[in-house]
Amino acid sequence: MYLLVWLKRIAWLLIFYFLLRFLFLVFNIKSFQFADAQQISYAFLYGVKFDLSAIFISNILFTIASLLPFRFTEKQSYQSFLKYLYWIPNIVFFWTNIADFEYYKFIGRRTIFEVFGIIGDVFAQSFSLIGSYWYLVFLWIFVSFLFVKFTPNSLNLAKTSLRNNYRQIILKSIIWLLGIGFTILFFRGGFQEKPLRINQAFEQHDNHLGNLTLNTTFTFLTTIDAKGTEKVIFFTDNQTVEKLIKRDRSSHFSASATPQNVVIIILESFGKEYMGYKNPYKGYTPFLDSLAKNSLFMENCFANGRESIIAMPAITAAIPQLIEEPFITSSYQSNKFAGLGNIVKKHGYVSSFFHGARNGSMGFEGFSQLAGFDKYYGLNQYPKEKMETDFDKNWGIFDEPYFQYFASELTKEKKPFVGCIFTLSSHHPYPIPAQYRGKFPKGTAEIHESLGYTDLALKHFFETAAKQTWFQNTLFVITADHTQFNTEKKYATPTGAYSVPLILYHPNNQTLTYLKNKADSLKICQHTDILPTVLDFLNIEQTQVLPFGESIFARNKGLAFQLNSGVFRLISENKYVEMSLDGKAKGFDLKSDKSINNFETKQLKAYIQYYRNGLIENSWLK
Repeated sequence: MYLLVWLKRIAWLLIFYFLLRFLFLVFNIKSFQFADAQQISYAFLYGVKFDLSAIFISNILFTIASLLPFRFTEKQSYQSFLKYLYWIPNIVFFWTNIADFEYYKFIGRRTIFEVFGIIGDVFAQSFSLIGSYWYLVFLWIFVSFLFVKFTPNSLNLAKTSLRNNYRQIILKSIIWLLGIGFTILFFRGGFQEKPLRINQAFEQHDNHLGNLTLNTTFTFLTTIDAKGTEKVIFFTDNQTVEKLIKRDRSSHFSASATPQNVVIIILESFGKEYMGYKNPYKGYTPFLDSLAKNSLFMENCFANGRESIIAMPAITAAIPQLIEEPFITSSYQSNKFAGLGNIVKKHGYVSSFFHGARNGSMGFEGFSQLAGFDKYYGLNQYPKEKMETDFDKNWGIFDEPYFQYFASELTKEKKPFVGCIFTLSSHHPYPIPAQYRGKFPKGTAEIHESLGYTDLALKHFFETAAKQTWFQNTLFVITADHTQFNTEKKYATPTGAYSVPLILYHPNNQTLTYLKNKADSLKICQHTDILPTVLDFLNIEQTQVLPFGESIFARNKGLAFQLNSGVFRLISENKYVEMSLDGKAKGFDLKSDKSINNFETKQLKAYIQYYRNGLIENSWLK
């Protein structure tokens, strides 16, 4: 009887994991709009393997306690204890899955253990998050209620239990050992040499379907003991690796007679999808559209990840994410590397990084120091007398006043300077000052209205900056940290979910024309190309720049990296390759996303080997 009850409770959990996967699909249906019924069905069916793995590892204590071959297990008090041992951990993991119904829209993958790297930011926004996503809390309570209310019970266990003689003790002991054995077997996903891994869920072409196959319990638990990375040996000699990853470090500009400033603007969540320029619809960013028309606009730029914490090192230090954990929160963050501030300082530049959130948020303050920025401006540095009107009551300072603050502080800087700003208002919960509410199109996604506000704030910044003496001698580089909700079919693709704008604007028409003539606006590029591009424009040597980025003005074919749920991607020319760490790869046409046979993985393997082994050996910067 006790074995039957245990089996029923495991089966009961399988039903709930099926329900949670179905709800995950409903909440994120736009991410799976290209998948047909057969593909969806396969994702659900294959997902059972990951559900069983998650169930058995998260319930290992319950299994051990349920199948113990001792008489006291038949007591009612012990059976009550078993129920709580069953309920509590599973209800907690139900919440991780339910939270991903919405969080997935932001990061494009299931949550892994690295979320604890930003737990301080999560707690700081806890009341705001609950206020915005209260329906998830109610859904969790309702699911938990059903789970507890109809849990298979063992009311008749004591009456029907086997006699406690030696033969039955031996039988119970065998069952107990078999239970532990099956727990290990199902957790590993079978008898194969290596245990089940996240990347194995991505057997289907559409990268999103792998996330439908997975469950958050599995991704969380299988990354809980992740410690850095392990060496990979795709190539036995370093010369082959260095040849495959070699980038153009030559200068494509002559030094300007007038020292040039650089302003880098990182717009929170401003995916290329939201613009009207180069899209067959109006969009939500009229000023950014007008600026792009009069700038060098790179039409095929890709973010290196789907999180702000990934964009920061990529943009300011040419460090993409090629391990599961973001570089900022990893144990390798103190490794030797040269950031933008480190490099330009040697050439007489002062540098500053502005982020209107609480100091320490997302690890930006600490990383800006590692990247060599002379000054960091966070919420603590903002004028106290303006806090009452300018604080958004959530993350930090509204974009419009913070852009004006940014402009005024740049005017005080010694010239030449490099200034970088990371915006806030188009981040959940998308706050808009009272005087602007109802003035921007609400669109079809919650973020759309806030994009209009930040776009206006950007316009007012340029109006203010244009009056400053440094404006005419400044290169403006504008991009987004990542994309967010995909509401347009064109962007609801494996690569479209990473498509961000990259705009280079210079007020001097002669310089701007020169920039346009120097670059191919259709070239593939990425966040890690921004640092070498800035240095190239300033005619500063790029010898310390890591090989993960290259100036957009270089004549080589461009490329872009991503890593999502154990699947590496290399976008190059008109195709892209997806590969897991075991070397299994698939190739696709960039425009149609159709499978192709003509592709190679050598370059991607070389970058992975250089990245991971370099982290371990701390040998990136010699």
